[in-house]
Amino acid sequence: MLDLGSTNFVLAVPSVPEQELQQLSSALFDSWESFVERSVSVPDYSLFLQVEEGSVKGLAKIGATLGAIYLAIGNYGDFVSGVKTIGEQVVSTGDYLTERASQVFSCPPSRASSKKRGGSLAALQRLFVKVQRGELTPDEAMIRAETLLGDDAYAEPGFMITLASALRNCPHYHQQQPFPFLEQDEEVEAMLESRPHSPRPLKPSPPDLGPFLHLRVEVWRESKKKQKQTRIVKL
Repeated sequence: MLDLGSTNFVLAVPSVPEQELQQLSSALFDSWESFVERSVSVPDYSLFLQVEEGSVKGLAKIGATLGAIYLAIGNYGDFVSGVKTIGEQVVSTGDYLTERASQVFSCPPSRASSKKRGGSLAALQRLFVKVQRGELTPDEAMIRAETLLGDDAYAEPGFMITLASALRNCPHYHQQQPFPFLEQDEEVEAMLESRPHSPRPLKPSPPDLGPFLHLRVEVWRESKKKQKQTRIVKL
């Protein structure tokens, strides 16, 4: 399971009772899931949402298998266009989530903040940019891609072959504009250091969101075919 992207948000609103926190978090997950279904062309994916009380802190992740990603990329004109388009789709889900969270928890926009991080696709996009700039050769970029994808790299036979071809045919920087939506501070090296070394469902074990408070609600679905699950963690 590869990380497609994540969103952290903070809403400066008072705490809510446990039952209400669970209900609101579940409602937020349902709205977000519906938007992802309409907006992301990857045929199957996992979703994970975590909400902590206090000033409401949230974390949301989208993950997918390499096979599902490869199928989605195949729907577009070429590999680079597919990666770029899917990346933009994932970014849009993060924007929606933050906006919807503010509505669900009755938080004015001025008291809400968020941060989005690209996942494996954003790291691959960065490799294309480095090849365009002449900072990496296609072969060097392939080595980094293999490290980035880890055990998932050859889960889908045609993916790495298509990636290698796209890198070899990647035009130099003056021939094609860089990917405009990549976050400036998101380097491939950081992805290589932070990526788990074995594939597993994109559910609990989230990054630290700051000092622990009292309650945390976790809502997730491991795939479209799996049931939604919810749990409350007392901290």
